[in-house]
Amino acid sequence: MKKTLSFKHILLFTSLLLLAITVNAQFHIIPQPVSLKAGKGSFILSNNAVIGVNKETEPIGKYLKDYLNLNYGLQTTVKVFEKIPAKTAIRLNNVWSNAESAYTMNVNPASVSISGSGAGVFYGVQSLIQLLPTDKAAPLKVAACTIADQPRFGWRGLSLDVSRHFFTVDEVKKYIDVMAHYKLNTFHWHLTDDEGWRIQIDKYPRLTEVGARISYYAKRGEFRKLDNLIDDGRDGFYTKDEIKDVIKYAQDRFVTILPEIEMPGHSEAAIFAYPQLGCQDSTGAKHRVRMLDPSEYTFKFMEDVLSEVIALFPNQYIHIGGDEAEMADWLKSPTAVALMKREHLKSEKEVQSYFIKRIERFLLSRNKKLVGWDEILEGGLAESATVMSWQGEAGGIAAARMHHHVVMTPLPYMYFDAPQANEDLEPIGWNPPVTWQMVYNYEPQSKELTNAEAEYILGAQGNIWNEKVPNAQHLQYMVYPRALAVAELTWSPKNEKDPERFGRKMKNQYGLFKLWDFNARLPDIDGVDNVITNKSRFKLTLSYPLKGAKVRYALNGKMPDAHSPAVPFPVNINVPLKDSIGLRTFTTWTLNDQHIRQMASIRRVNIKHAHEKVANLKTSMAYEVFKTRERDIDKLGNEKPTETGETSLIVPVKIATEGFINWVKIKGFIKIGKEADYELTTGFEVSPALFLDEVPVIKPGLNTYVEPQKALLHLKKGIYALSGHYMADKANENQTLIELKVAGGEKLYPKFYLMH
Repeated sequence: MKKTLSFKHILLFTSLLLLAITVNAQFHIIPQPVSLKAGKGSFILSNNAVIGVNKETEPIGKYLKDYLNLNYGLQTTVKVFEKIPAKTAIRLNNVWSNAESAYTMNVNPASVSISGSGAGVFYGVQSLIQLLPTDKAAPLKVAACTIADQPRFGWRGLSLDVSRHFFTVDEVKKYIDVMAHYKLNTFHWHLTDDEGWRIQIDKYPRLTEVGARISYYAKRGEFRKLDNLIDDGRDGFYTKDEIKDVIKYAQDRFVTILPEIEMPGHSEAAIFAYPQLGCQDSTGAKHRVRMLDPSEYTFKFMEDVLSEVIALFPNQYIHIGGDEAEMADWLKSPTAVALMKREHLKSEKEVQSYFIKRIERFLLSRNKKLVGWDEILEGGLAESATVMSWQGEAGGIAAARMHHHVVMTPLPYMYFDAPQANEDLEPIGWNPPVTWQMVYNYEPQSKELTNAEAEYILGAQGNIWNEKVPNAQHLQYMVYPRALAVAELTWSPKNEKDPERFGRKMKNQYGLFKLWDFNARLPDIDGVDNVITNKSRFKLTLSYPLKGAKVRYALNGKMPDAHSPAVPFPVNINVPLKDSIGLRTFTTWTLNDQHIRQMASIRRVNIKHAHEKVANLKTSMAYEVFKTRERDIDKLGNEKPTETGETSLIVPVKIATEGFINWVKIKGFIKIGKEADYELTTGFEVSPALFLDEVPVIKPGLNTYVEPQKALLHLKKGIYALSGHYMADKANENQTLIELKVAGGEKLYPKFYLMH
């Protein structure tokens, strides 16, 4: 009985595994649906297919018809029914649902049925679009499946800064289009800043006559040099008719537009057009003026501007900025000083609060809600304000605890003006690199919040600031594929996160990007890692998921370029290794001359195994914690540890009090039971220092996604000394310190190899 039962379990497990592999192979929907079950067979979408709709879903049916015509040349027909016949090829049903934006989809060989309420049917259509093949010549087969889906968060956003570099209406529409394809529903339009005013305001025409042409005036020497831009900027603005056109376009795709009119800082373009807005300096000093003076003229001016903005935008929120205000300027302003005295304000931060609260009262009088960056917390938060937390999570956590709604947009995870890989190999950007993995692993509802407080988190948003982004192709490169990670982390259930699955699905989106002529950054070649090895030959197969891609590579440390000889994937590298190799790759694909560069160092070392007796060892590692102000671990000297213990691969967080840090030292052995090639890596996002037989095999302080590293070692049976150290903080909370596996195989369980 035992053998029969065991065999049945093996068969069941094998069947489930094969089913999971099949589902992953056929269904690449981003964001991951709540429930997806594979069916049998496929539905073939033909040229004469009928899209059956009711009155409510007719616009979505026309959207799908236009999409199929534009991208595949299909001439489908939309027909309106009171009750859609069951034999109709594609049925879009409007049905009431408790869950906002929920939908169900059933695909069988005879038809496709999508049902939902509100935006739900539209989101079902987006899932259908992702199931279509991207090869126009192939039959349009859709694998049979059943999907039940709904979003986790109501705010799934992306911003676009058009102040630093202006983007045309068509470019903005394409940005919204791709957002909608991935069920992102909030478009944060950053319309004003120091570098340009981009929205027509009838009452104050100089805002666009002058404020929208700052690069023109800069070239004439009539305005400051735009020294934070990579060029002279792009002038331009949107007329009210153009804005209405974009709003309608977004509404048809169930995208809400959040306009931002920046105040009281970041207002240099407005001040350039109307100097009386600027903060005056009683000392007579001449300097850049980016702060609005808190005068009655300013408040009347901004209320007039906001009145015209409100008349254009139908959504409930208006973003007023509030970030990076140079509040010290107010201390020299006669207007601000008089205001402080009159209103009994004790600091410039309270002037900021007064300013924001006054604007809030005006917005509330027009049935609008105020959104601001987390600096609006300073000096006292406006009563009904929604906070966008960008300076990390602290502002958002504080606001949620005060029962204010919050959108999480924190540095570094949600800032897409940062490079996506090693900054030496990427276009110039602000801040250290942010990879798609870092975005995907972010959790908007902090553990520091109670369940009740977490309910105030509306969702999350990716931000892009365009000082270094001069055109639409560059914009698309910077935002995607990272925006796909925002889509999934804001839509899919928290407990369904799976970075490996997402990585596979992400690579399958490039067929769609090509279909849409959309310049997303190419995926990296897997395996181009910094390697420490004791082997005499270096072997690596360079493979790539995109058909038609080619690679130029070198092993001499010199980066190839577009003029170097190219070869198709896969590429087998098998060379002698005496000391070190500098691997460099230059990968190209067929769309818009896209390319990415990667580099890695491969270094040979000697590893000798120790001669400890197994009988004297027990499982797990020993650790010591040192609470100190010393940031250089080599200078700890003879300090005594504040804590000692034993640990598995999951390392507990050891947060030190302010002013102190916690260094953790680990010491133990790795037991190898069978001679083979092994791969040793770390699961830490910020890598520890790891030593095997006193040889450094993992360098400390590197981001594992930006500079991946591993030790590839041929180890004989025996015991190997293991040691290391790292700075303990929240960055690596609940992450695995060491991962060991047989090369090309599964990870090994630590209880079988970790000793001390």
